[in-house]
Amino acid sequence: MSRQKRAFAALAGVGLAAAAAVGFEAGRRYPFDFLTPYLATPGNSFWTVAPEIPFEVYESGVATVGDSLYTFGGFVDTARNASHAVHVYDAARGRWTRRRDMPTPLTHANGAVVGRSVWFAGGFVGKHPGPATNEVWRYDVDADRWIAGPSLPVTRGGGALVALGNHLHFYGGYEADRNTISASHWKLDLATPDSARQWTAAAPLPLARGHLSAAVVGGYAYAIGGTIGHDPYQVDVADVHRYDPATDSWAAVASLPTPRSHAEPSTFVHSGRIIVIGGISRAMGVESVRQVTEYDPATDRWSALAPLPEGRAAPIAAAIRNRVIVAAGGRAGPIPDSRVTWIGRFDSAWEPFPPMPAPLGEVAGGVIGDRLYLFGDGARETLSLDLRTGWWDDAGRNPLRIMRGHHHAAEVVEDRLWVIGGLSEGVGLVQIFDPVAGQWEFGPRMPFPAGSSASAVIGGMIYVAGGIVGDTTTRLAARLDPATRTWTPIAPMPRARNHAASGTDGTRFYVFGGRGPGSGDGNELADGFADVQIYDPATDQWTVSDGGPASPRAMPQARGGMGKAAFVDGEFWILGGETMHGPGATSDGVYDRVDIYSPATNSWRAGPPMPTARHGIFPLLAGKRIVVAGGGMKAAGSASNVVEVLDTRRVSRP
Repeated sequence: MSRQKRAFAALAGVGLAAAAAVGFEAGRRYPFDFLTPYLATPGNSFWTVAPEIPFEVYESGVATVGDSLYTFGGFVDTARNASHAVHVYDAARGRWTRRRDMPTPLTHANGAVVGRSVWFAGGFVGKHPGPATNEVWRYDVDADRWIAGPSLPVTRGGGALVALGNHLHFYGGYEADRNTISASHWKLDLATPDSARQWTAAAPLPLARGHLSAAVVGGYAYAIGGTIGHDPYQVDVADVHRYDPATDSWAAVASLPTPRSHAEPSTFVHSGRIIVIGGISRAMGVESVRQVTEYDPATDRWSALAPLPEGRAAPIAAAIRNRVIVAAGGRAGPIPDSRVTWIGRFDSAWEPFPPMPAPLGEVAGGVIGDRLYLFGDGARETLSLDLRTGWWDDAGRNPLRIMRGHHHAAEVVEDRLWVIGGLSEGVGLVQIFDPVAGQWEFGPRMPFPAGSSASAVIGGMIYVAGGIVGDTTTRLAARLDPATRTWTPIAPMPRARNHAASGTDGTRFYVFGGRGPGSGDGNELADGFADVQIYDPATDQWTVSDGGPASPRAMPQARGGMGKAAFVDGEFWILGGETMHGPGATSDGVYDRVDIYSPATNSWRAGPPMPTARHGIFPLLAGKRIVVAGGGMKAAGSASNVVEVLDTRRVSRP
């Protein structure tokens, strides 16, 4: 077997026999769609290992034109010799080829695409520490030739270049001494004739820095992260600024989750959002980060996406159609030492996240700001996930030792997490978590001491229905006013249920499936029901699936153990669950199914199955993404530390 085959097999963890069966051959073309089914990276279903690129590179320029990815120059060895090579990856054919070299060997300069041309401005020339340059070049992709443009007013390296409207904008970077950071900002009018073009001053950056990433979304230019200082000491920053060409002004927007630099060639725009892959975060003690981070201009928020299988500094990265290619870069800092290539799938609805620090079953929790809090059966800690970084930490041990129960209902009201009832030590209790203080307190006891109840927040009130009381399932329901901390009875459920999924569309309280009399009256495993029960606070009345023309349509599959029902864009998403004998479950009695209910049409449709079938979960909505953390992979008592995220934006609607 060839060296290339062996390398692919080792990286993918598939073994030599499997690699031979796949049929990798040196020199063969491997387009994205061919690779996806075969080389899943161990423990990471989002990323797959692709054939190695034929060169090592770091700090190269990167540009995407059509379905082709171009790399320009960059450092190519541990001595930091610079290259003038231009490589292009043709995604349709699945191969790399060389194009005409750059006029000078260049690093620290990323390309700006204008039509079928790629522009470059400034950068450092030759082997490190090479001098800064003021040269401007345009590469004509179709003609494969280089054309000189009007020089920058002064030399700059490590600045940002973007195409915004009819102008190129260059901002930030390092001055001629390679250390002094710059806030300068110039623009070049591309609508004027070539002979009349010249750079003119624009509003300077609010924070001078180099090694910053840049992007253009919605008619604005962005300056993202970067460093203060260069040779030999650099301090990474998290600042992000947005430039408005209409007012020639910068404004601060949400900062990166952590200080970050060296992601210039791996920052791009996909589906109207900015994606930053890898880089360096010295403030976090990381010379090459695994983070893949998304910025949504509509919400001014950063969110973590599926992390890279391994950290990379200044890799090649770009989106082509619904794939993202990540290659090369440095594994332990700013040294080109990798040819590994990964392909990610932006059409994949599910993404893996780092596992929880402790396995939990029968979980509950809530999202407050950019944090997800979770607790359950199996650990005493309240676990916390930073949704911007994808990192878990401990929110602090419960000083009152009141979270050893499980099967809770939980809701967020005014940035506090209200935990209702539970089994074991949680029976009848109301426990309130303040994330700012990191403390728990008791609230008013439930009027009926239940666990595994359904709940929802409507108009600032917490509605709770059903659950297990002792060894039986109750129909009782009540409303809790968090302001006065008082309970008020409401109409009981038509059908007693526990282990149901529940949620609200903002006006009504929905309860999906679950167990109860005739199925599993206490906490024993059973098949569950498929009916849907809806409570209207305005009339204090319930409706239930009974086959009538005005009744809600029953679930496609009866079951319990689904936790919360996430409400997204007018639809409820019901995930997972467990059964004793129900069809379609795994051999361990759990479901991977996702069922989506539209109240407007009273209809169900199938969603993308969960990568890991589980029950005892508590799906939590963060923006348009549903986080499923923990839960059991076997029916009845079990726990896991699996975390998977469903991006509902990637699921087609009928």
